[in-house]
Amino acid sequence: MEETKNRGSEKLLAAWKGRALTDESVREIADALAQSGGTVERAAIVGGADGNGARVSLSYSGDDTPICGNDIAFWVKWHLRHGGTPRPPKIIIDGIPFPDIIRMELDFGNVQPLEGPLELPSTGWGIGV
Repeated sequence: MEETKNRGSEKLLAAWKGRALTDESVREIADALAQSGGTVERAAIVGGADGNGARVSLSYSGDDTPICGNDIAFWVKWHLRHGGTPRPPKIIIDGIPFPDIIRMELDFGNVQPLEGPLELPSTGWGIGV
């Protein structure tokens, strides 16, 4: 029997199988949002039937504005654990020098960028949760 050399192709296959969001990874996002001081304005699973990404729009007002950094830290840690193509969060600050409201959009996993200007909040992104 001929022995074949293992050149790491199983890593590629594992990455392909793991490209979609898992129940565990979505549960982590939901738990973090439940503990967040921000208000979820919109949330959507993107990527068709595979569900390979999630887009979440949050708003922070009043005393909650300084803690938006905690959600960004969670977003970074989530990508370190689960992978994906992290793009910088979109952040809109209303009120300078003291923010009255902060709106932030976080993409988890593999999410294609939206075309055109960012309008928060609005209705739907397609498949909503």
